Amino acid sequence: MKKIISNRGQISLEFALLLAAIVAAVSIAGFYYLKSISQSSTTAKTTSVKSTIGASNKVLSQVDKVKEVSTNGK
Repeated sequence: MKKIISNRGQISLEFALLLAAIVAAVSIAGFYYLKSISQSSTTAKTTSVKSTIGASNKVLSQVDKVKEVSTNGK
């Protein structure tokens, strides 16, 4: 009996396994990328809110000083 070995089938199987490994690696990298993006957007939002509140408080403080000067004349 002759053994029939198909190199095409072996190459196809190796290619499928390689492709599956690539897809798995890209999926894992994508997950961590999206996780990082969501954390950074939360941090950016918090920083933005804090800076807006700080600027608003500073402006209101200056307005109160102007009111005091214009009211008391000092």
